[in-house]
Amino acid sequence: MNKKETLNFLKKLAEGLAEMFGSDCETVIHDLRTEDEIIVAIYNGHVTGRKVGDKLNLLGVYELEEMENGKDFYNCLCKTQDGRLLKSTTVHFKTKDFHFAFGINFDYSKFYDVSKVLSSFMKIGVDVTKVVTEDPNEKLFDEIYSEAVKYFDKNPKVMTREEKLEFINYIKEHGGFSLKKSVVNLAKYLEVSRYTIYNYFKELGIDPKHK
Repeated sequence: MNKKETLNFLKKLAEGLAEMFGSDCETVIHDLRTEDEIIVAIYNGHVTGRKVGDKLNLLGVYELEEMENGKDFYNCLCKTQDGRLLKSTTVHFKTKDFHFAFGINFDYSKFYDVSKVLSSFMKIGVDVTKVVTEDPNEKLFDEIYSEAVKYFDKNPKVMTREEKLEFINYIKEHGGFSLKKSVVNLAKYLEVSRYTIYNYFKELGIDPKHK
């Protein structure tokens, strides 16, 4: 295809993608062979506030030299000036006669906010099924302890006191101290005395009864 045919194809593709994915999806075509590397077509330009004729304006992760050399970028994180989050992809259509950069910028800020709400809502403690059908035991505490180690990505034995308090609070929030012998088990894993564990409880405001 020549330059005109390629541009017409890219415009149809850009318009179709913007229509398919809705008003949060911006598609844009830059002509990198023009003096100012201007936008020659854009759909849903309100996503970044740009319009046809605007100069090349990189949103964050791209290097200008790499862009001009035709390097493609996929699913990159970008941010608008007002702090909205974008998933951005740029691919190049380049020959000796023309060089177009085709960009897709999807504003996923609303999805990100929803994901945080869902994550908080879906947070659970002890598996009720296990508690009801099994006698809560060392095995179940081990699972919660292992999850905590994985979450903090650090051996609790070498944690600072402040880190250990956060670690113990994590176990509490996930129901670990509703289990019998939890203090005994935790003291064993941290290689400290039960007295030390109870001191941690006191700092965290955890009721030491029936642990």
